[in-house]
Amino acid sequence: MNQSDALNQTLANQSQELVVDPTESFIKALLSGKKYLIIGHQNPDGDSLGSSVALILALRELGKEAMLGVSGQISSNLLFLLNDFPGVLSLPQAPSDFSDYDAVVLVDCQDPGRIWAEAPSVKALNSIEYLVVDHHQNRSELYSYKAAYVNHKAAATAELVFRVIKDLGVQFSPKIVEALLAALISDTGSFSQANATAESLRQASELVALGGDIEQINRAIKHNWSVGKFRLFACSLASLTIHCGGRVAALLVTKKMLKVSGGKISDTEGLVEYPLLIAGVEISALFKDNCLGQIRVSLRSREGIDVRTLASSMGGGGHLQAAAYLDDNPSPKKARSRFLVRVDRYFKFLSQAEKVNEISFGSQD
Repeated sequence: MNQSDALNQTLANQSQELVVDPTESFIKALLSGKKYLIIGHQNPDGDSLGSSVALILALRELGKEAMLGVSGQISSNLLFLLNDFPGVLSLPQAPSDFSDYDAVVLVDCQDPGRIWAEAPSVKALNSIEYLVVDHHQNRSELYSYKAAYVNHKAAATAELVFRVIKDLGVQFSPKIVEALLAALISDTGSFSQANATAESLRQASELVALGGDIEQINRAIKHNWSVGKFRLFACSLASLTIHCGGRVAALLVTKKMLKVSGGKISDTEGLVEYPLLIAGVEISALFKDNCLGQIRVSLRSREGIDVRTLASSMGGGGHLQAAAYLDDNPSPKKARSRFLVRVDRYFKFLSQAEKVNEISFGSQD
Protein backbone atom coordinates (compact mmCIF):
# COMPACT_ATOMS: atom_id res chain seq x y z
CA MET A 1 0.00 0.00 0.00
CA ASN A 2 1.50 3.38 -0.97
CA GLN A 3 1.35 6.49 1.23
CA SER A 4 -1.61 7.96 -0.63
CA ASP A 5 -3.63 4.76 -0.20
CA ALA A 6 -2.66 4.64 3.48
CA LEU A 7 -3.94 8.16 4.00
CA ASN A 8 -7.18 7.47 2.15
CA GLN A 9 -7.75 4.32 4.19
CA THR A 10 -7.14 6.20 7.43
CA LEU A 11 -9.54 8.94 6.35
CA ALA A 12 -12.18 6.41 5.39
CA ASN A 13 -11.90 4.66 8.76
CA GLN A 14 -11.65 7.76 10.95
CA SER A 15 -13.74 8.48 14.04
CA GLN A 16 -14.02 4.87 15.20
CA GLU A 17 -15.12 4.81 18.80
CA LEU A 18 -12.73 3.66 21.50
CA VAL A 19 -14.31 3.57 24.90
CA VAL A 20 -12.94 0.91 27.25
CA ASP A 21 -14.64 1.98 30.42
CA PRO A 22 -15.01 -0.92 32.88
CA THR A 23 -14.44 1.22 35.96
CA GLU A 24 -15.24 -1.56 38.42
CA SER A 25 -12.74 -4.03 36.93
CA PHE A 26 -10.07 -1.32 36.71
CA ILE A 27 -10.53 -0.39 40.39
CA LYS A 28 -10.39 -4.04 41.39
CA ALA A 29 -7.15 -4.57 39.46
CA LEU A 30 -5.71 -1.33 40.83
CA LEU A 31 -6.30 -2.44 44.41
CA SER A 32 -4.95 -5.97 43.98
CA GLY A 33 -1.30 -5.09 44.70
CA LYS A 34 0.81 -3.25 47.26
CA LYS A 35 3.63 -1.68 45.25
CA TYR A 36 3.06 0.33 42.06
CA LEU A 37 5.05 2.12 39.40
CA ILE A 38 3.04 4.96 37.84
CA ILE A 39 4.45 6.39 34.63
CA GLY A 40 3.23 8.69 31.86
CA HIS A 41 4.49 9.31 28.36
CA GLN A 42 7.98 10.63 27.62
CA ASN A 43 8.50 14.31 28.53
CA PRO A 44 5.22 14.38 30.48
CA ASP A 45 2.89 17.32 29.91
CA GLY A 46 0.59 18.82 32.52
CA ASP A 47 -2.12 16.20 32.11
CA SER A 48 0.26 13.25 32.23
CA LEU A 49 2.19 14.55 35.24
CA GLY A 50 -0.77 15.96 37.16
CA SER A 51 -2.87 12.82 36.67
CA SER A 52 0.05 10.61 37.74
CA VAL A 53 0.74 12.65 40.87
CA ALA A 54 -2.95 12.62 41.86
CA LEU A 55 -3.26 8.86 41.37
CA ILE A 56 -0.08 8.19 43.37
CA LEU A 57 -1.26 10.36 46.26
CA ALA A 58 -4.59 8.53 46.29
CA LEU A 59 -2.88 5.12 46.38
CA ARG A 60 -0.61 6.27 49.20
CA GLU A 61 -3.68 7.36 51.16
CA LEU A 62 -4.82 3.72 50.92
CA GLY A 63 -1.52 2.50 52.38
CA LYS A 64 -0.04 1.47 49.03
CA GLU A 65 3.54 2.10 47.97
CA ALA A 66 3.49 4.07 44.71
CA MET A 67 6.43 5.54 42.81
CA LEU A 68 6.44 8.03 39.95
CA GLY A 69 8.53 7.03 36.95
CA VAL A 70 9.69 9.81 34.63
CA SER A 71 11.07 9.24 31.15
CA GLY A 72 12.65 12.30 29.56
CA GLN A 73 12.36 15.79 30.99
CA ILE A 74 9.75 17.73 32.91
CA SER A 75 9.18 21.29 31.77
CA SER A 76 10.32 23.82 34.37
CA ASN A 77 6.84 25.37 34.62
CA LEU A 78 5.40 22.04 35.84
CA LEU A 79 7.93 21.33 38.59
CA PHE A 80 5.63 22.89 41.20
CA LEU A 81 3.59 19.68 40.99
CA LEU A 82 6.52 17.81 42.53
CA ASN A 83 7.04 20.15 45.50
CA ASP A 84 7.18 18.03 48.67
CA PHE A 85 6.56 14.94 46.57
CA PRO A 86 8.92 12.04 47.39
CA GLY A 87 9.38 8.93 45.31
CA VAL A 88 10.34 10.12 41.82
CA LEU A 89 12.40 7.74 39.68
CA SER A 90 14.26 8.82 36.55
CA LEU A 91 13.76 6.06 33.98
CA PRO A 92 15.51 7.12 30.76
CA GLN A 93 15.41 3.50 29.59
CA ALA A 94 12.79 0.80 30.00
CA PRO A 95 13.56 -1.53 32.91
CA SER A 96 14.38 -5.07 31.82
CA ASP A 97 12.58 -6.42 34.85
CA PHE A 98 9.43 -5.08 36.52
CA SER A 99 9.30 -7.76 39.21
CA ASP A 100 9.84 -5.20 42.00
CA TYR A 101 6.29 -3.97 41.37
CA ASP A 102 2.92 -5.63 41.71
CA ALA A 103 1.58 -3.41 38.96
CA VAL A 104 2.70 -0.81 36.43
CA VAL A 105 0.11 1.84 35.57
CA LEU A 106 0.48 3.77 32.32
CA VAL A 107 -1.10 7.22 32.62
CA ASP A 108 -2.10 9.34 29.61
CA CYS A 109 -0.76 6.77 27.15
CA GLN A 110 -1.30 3.14 26.21
CA ASP A 111 1.80 2.32 24.21
CA PRO A 112 5.14 1.82 26.03
CA GLY A 113 6.71 3.07 22.79
CA ARG A 114 5.49 6.56 23.82
CA ILE A 115 7.43 6.26 27.08
CA TRP A 116 10.79 4.95 25.97
CA ALA A 117 12.64 5.11 22.64
CA GLU A 118 13.23 1.39 23.06
CA ALA A 119 10.07 -0.11 24.48
CA PRO A 120 10.34 -2.87 27.10
CA SER A 121 10.15 -6.44 25.95
CA VAL A 122 6.66 -7.78 25.55
CA LYS A 123 7.54 -10.60 27.93
CA ALA A 124 8.77 -8.21 30.64
CA LEU A 125 5.67 -6.01 30.66
CA ASN A 126 3.10 -8.71 30.04
CA SER A 127 4.47 -10.74 32.95
CA ILE A 128 3.11 -8.25 35.49
CA GLU A 129 -0.12 -6.43 36.26
CA TYR A 130 -0.08 -3.83 33.47
CA LEU A 131 -2.87 -1.24 33.74
CA VAL A 132 -3.84 1.76 31.61
CA VAL A 133 -5.77 4.96 32.26
CA ASP A 134 -5.86 7.22 29.21
CA HIS A 135 -8.01 9.44 27.00
CA HIS A 136 -6.22 8.83 23.70
CA GLN A 137 -7.60 6.66 20.94
CA ASN A 138 -4.51 4.78 19.78
CA ARG A 139 -2.99 1.79 21.54
CA SER A 140 -0.34 -0.88 20.98
CA GLU A 141 -1.49 -4.34 20.02
CA LEU A 142 1.75 -5.90 21.30
CA TYR A 143 1.06 -5.56 24.99
CA SER A 144 -1.79 -7.10 26.94
CA TYR A 145 -2.99 -4.97 29.84
CA LYS A 146 -4.99 -6.59 32.60
CA ALA A 147 -7.40 -3.68 32.91
CA ALA A 148 -7.91 -0.35 31.23
CA TYR A 149 -9.91 2.78 31.87
CA VAL A 150 -9.89 4.51 28.47
CA ASN A 151 -12.27 7.07 27.05
CA HIS A 152 -11.12 9.26 24.18
CA LYS A 153 -14.13 11.52 24.64
CA ALA A 154 -12.73 12.79 27.93
CA ALA A 155 -11.07 16.20 27.79
CA ALA A 156 -8.07 14.91 29.73
CA THR A 157 -6.87 11.79 31.48
CA ALA A 158 -7.41 13.79 34.66
CA GLU A 159 -11.17 13.42 34.09
CA LEU A 160 -10.77 9.66 34.41
CA VAL A 161 -8.37 9.81 37.36
CA PHE A 162 -10.85 12.11 39.13
CA ARG A 163 -13.51 9.39 38.83
CA VAL A 164 -11.07 6.68 39.93
CA ILE A 165 -10.19 8.61 43.10
CA LYS A 166 -13.90 9.10 43.80
CA ASP A 167 -14.51 5.37 43.40
CA LEU A 168 -11.55 4.58 45.66
CA GLY A 169 -13.23 6.62 48.37
CA VAL A 170 -10.15 8.73 48.94
CA GLN A 171 -10.53 12.27 50.28
CA PHE A 172 -9.33 14.96 47.88
CA SER A 173 -6.34 16.48 49.66
CA PRO A 174 -5.07 19.97 48.66
CA LYS A 175 -2.23 18.36 46.69
CA ILE A 176 -4.60 16.02 44.81
CA VAL A 177 -6.87 18.98 44.04
CA GLU A 178 -3.92 21.00 42.72
CA ALA A 179 -2.61 18.13 40.56
CA LEU A 180 -5.99 17.36 38.96
CA LEU A 181 -6.86 20.99 38.35
CA ALA A 182 -3.44 21.62 36.78
CA ALA A 183 -3.95 18.59 34.53
CA LEU A 184 -7.39 19.78 33.38
CA ILE A 185 -6.13 23.32 32.79
CA SER A 186 -3.15 22.06 30.79
CA ASP A 187 -5.06 19.82 28.40
CA THR A 188 -7.97 22.20 27.78
CA GLY A 189 -6.00 25.42 27.40
CA SER A 190 -7.54 26.78 30.59
CA PHE A 191 -10.93 25.47 29.40
CA SER A 192 -10.76 27.58 26.23
CA GLN A 193 -10.44 24.76 23.69
CA ALA A 194 -13.07 22.68 21.93
CA ASN A 195 -12.11 19.57 23.90
CA ALA A 196 -13.33 21.10 27.18
CA THR A 197 -16.40 19.10 28.12
CA ALA A 198 -19.28 19.68 30.48
CA GLU A 199 -17.79 16.96 32.68
CA SER A 200 -14.35 18.62 32.80
CA LEU A 201 -15.98 21.93 33.76
CA ARG A 202 -18.11 20.20 36.41
CA GLN A 203 -15.03 18.53 37.88
CA ALA A 204 -13.13 21.82 37.83
CA SER A 205 -16.01 23.46 39.69
CA GLU A 206 -15.88 20.75 42.34
CA LEU A 207 -12.09 21.06 42.66
CA VAL A 208 -12.37 24.84 43.06
CA ALA A 209 -15.01 24.31 45.75
CA LEU A 210 -12.46 22.09 47.51
CA GLY A 211 -9.93 24.90 47.53
CA GLY A 212 -8.36 24.70 44.08
CA ASP A 213 -6.96 28.03 42.89
CA ILE A 214 -7.27 28.39 39.09
CA GLU A 215 -5.49 31.75 39.05
CA GLN A 216 -2.50 30.45 41.00
CA ILE A 217 -2.19 27.30 38.88
CA ASN A 218 -2.49 29.26 35.63
CA ARG A 219 0.22 31.60 36.88
CA ALA A 220 2.47 28.68 37.78
CA ILE A 221 2.00 27.04 34.38
CA LYS A 222 2.00 30.07 32.10
CA HIS A 223 4.03 32.72 33.94
CA ASN A 224 6.89 30.66 35.31
CA TRP A 225 9.13 30.09 32.32
CA SER A 226 12.86 29.59 32.53
CA VAL A 227 15.12 31.90 30.52
CA GLY A 228 16.07 28.88 28.41
CA LYS A 229 12.46 28.19 27.49
CA PHE A 230 11.87 31.83 26.57
CA ARG A 231 14.95 31.89 24.33
CA LEU A 232 14.02 28.55 22.77
CA PHE A 233 10.58 29.87 21.83
CA ALA A 234 12.23 32.90 20.24
CA CYS A 235 14.57 30.69 18.18
CA SER A 236 11.76 28.40 17.05
CA LEU A 237 9.29 31.17 16.21
CA ALA A 238 11.97 32.72 13.99
CA SER A 239 11.92 29.50 11.92
CA LEU A 240 8.24 29.98 10.99
CA THR A 241 7.29 29.03 7.43
CA ILE A 242 3.84 29.22 5.82
CA HIS A 243 2.55 26.65 3.31
CA CYS A 244 -0.50 25.47 1.38
CA GLY A 245 -1.72 28.95 0.55
CA GLY A 246 -1.54 30.11 4.13
CA ARG A 247 -3.40 27.14 5.62
CA VAL A 248 -0.37 25.45 7.23
CA ALA A 249 2.32 26.92 9.49
CA ALA A 250 5.48 25.06 10.48
CA LEU A 251 8.03 25.58 13.24
CA LEU A 252 11.34 23.82 13.84
CA VAL A 253 13.30 22.93 16.97
CA THR A 254 16.82 21.81 16.14
CA LYS A 255 19.72 20.60 18.26
CA LYS A 256 21.44 23.90 17.56
CA MET A 257 18.45 25.86 18.88
CA LEU A 258 18.47 23.78 22.07
CA LYS A 259 22.18 24.40 22.57
CA VAL A 260 22.09 28.13 21.84
CA SER A 261 19.00 28.83 23.92
CA GLY A 262 19.80 26.62 26.89
CA GLY A 263 16.28 25.25 26.69
CA LYS A 264 15.14 21.63 26.96
CA ILE A 265 12.93 19.48 24.75
CA SER A 266 10.31 19.54 27.51
CA ASP A 267 10.30 23.34 27.28
CA THR A 268 8.56 23.13 23.88
CA GLU A 269 5.23 22.39 25.57
CA GLY A 270 2.66 24.82 24.13
CA LEU A 271 4.91 26.10 21.34
CA VAL A 272 2.85 24.47 18.58
CA GLU A 273 -0.21 26.50 19.60
CA TYR A 274 1.25 29.87 18.63
CA PRO A 275 1.01 29.71 14.80
CA LEU A 276 -2.76 29.20 15.12
CA LEU A 277 -2.90 32.85 16.15
CA ILE A 278 -2.16 33.73 12.52
CA ALA A 279 -5.24 34.54 10.44
CA GLY A 280 -5.97 31.82 7.91
CA VAL A 281 -3.74 29.14 9.45
CA GLU A 282 -5.72 25.92 9.97
CA ILE A 283 -2.90 23.52 10.87
CA SER A 284 0.17 24.21 12.98
CA ALA A 285 3.03 21.71 12.88
CA LEU A 286 6.10 21.61 15.12
CA PHE A 287 9.10 19.50 14.06
CA LYS A 288 11.52 18.95 16.91
CA ASP A 289 14.64 16.87 17.17
CA ASN A 290 14.17 14.67 20.22
CA CYS A 291 17.94 14.01 20.31
CA LEU A 292 17.23 10.27 20.07
CA GLY A 293 17.55 9.93 16.31
CA GLN A 294 13.94 10.84 15.59
CA ILE A 295 11.85 13.91 14.88
CA ARG A 296 8.72 14.34 16.97
CA VAL A 297 5.99 16.07 15.02
CA SER A 298 3.24 17.81 17.01
CA LEU A 299 0.08 18.96 15.23
CA ARG A 300 -2.68 21.36 16.23
CA SER A 301 -5.64 22.56 14.19
CA ARG A 302 -8.62 24.83 14.11
CA GLU A 303 -12.08 23.36 14.54
CA GLY A 304 -13.15 21.23 11.58
CA ILE A 305 -9.65 20.03 10.63
CA ASP A 306 -8.80 16.49 11.76
CA VAL A 307 -5.06 16.23 12.47
CA ARG A 308 -5.49 12.88 14.21
CA THR A 309 -6.10 11.37 10.79
CA LEU A 310 -2.87 12.87 9.49
CA ALA A 311 -0.89 11.64 12.49
CA SER A 312 -2.43 8.16 12.27
CA SER A 313 -1.44 7.87 8.61
CA MET A 314 2.16 8.51 9.75
CA GLY A 315 2.06 5.93 12.54
CA GLY A 316 0.98 8.28 15.35
CA GLY A 317 -2.32 9.35 16.85
CA GLY A 318 -4.01 11.67 19.31
CA HIS A 319 -7.14 13.80 19.15
CA LEU A 320 -9.07 15.57 16.40
CA GLN A 321 -7.31 18.88 16.99
CA ALA A 322 -4.16 17.74 18.78
CA ALA A 323 -2.04 14.84 17.56
CA ALA A 324 1.56 13.73 17.10
CA TYR A 325 3.83 11.17 15.47
CA LEU A 326 7.51 10.25 15.20
CA ASP A 327 9.44 10.60 11.96
CA ASP A 328 12.68 8.72 11.36
CA ASN A 329 14.04 11.39 9.03
CA PRO A 330 17.40 12.72 10.24
CA SER A 331 16.42 16.39 10.43
CA PRO A 332 13.39 18.56 11.25
CA LYS A 333 13.56 20.14 7.78
CA LYS A 334 13.34 16.75 6.04
CA ALA A 335 10.48 15.69 8.30
CA ARG A 336 8.73 18.95 7.43
CA SER A 337 9.10 18.26 3.69
CA ARG A 338 7.61 14.80 4.09
CA PHE A 339 4.70 16.15 6.11
CA LEU A 340 3.92 18.87 3.57
CA VAL A 341 3.51 16.24 0.85
CA ARG A 342 1.07 14.38 3.09
CA VAL A 343 -0.89 17.45 4.17
CA ASP A 344 -1.24 18.57 0.56
CA ARG A 345 -2.87 15.20 -0.24
CA TYR A 346 -5.06 15.62 2.81
CA PHE A 347 -6.40 18.98 1.65
CA LYS A 348 -7.00 17.57 -1.84
CA PHE A 349 -8.91 14.67 -0.30
CA LEU A 350 -11.06 17.10 1.70
CA SER A 351 -11.70 19.17 -1.41
CA GLN A 352 -12.78 16.09 -3.36
CA ALA A 353 -15.03 14.98 -0.50
CA GLU A 354 -16.68 18.41 -0.43
CA LYS A 355 -17.33 18.22 -4.16
CA VAL A 356 -18.88 14.77 -3.78
CA ASN A 357 -21.10 16.07 -1.00
CA GLU A 358 -22.17 19.01 -3.15
CA ILE A 359 -23.03 16.69 -6.03
CA SER A 360 -24.92 14.32 -3.72
CA PHE A 361 -26.83 17.21 -2.18
CA GLY A 362 -27.65 18.63 -5.57
CA SER A 363 -28.94 15.30 -6.83
CA GLN A 364 -31.71 15.39 -4.21
CA ASP A 365 -33.69 17.85 -6.36
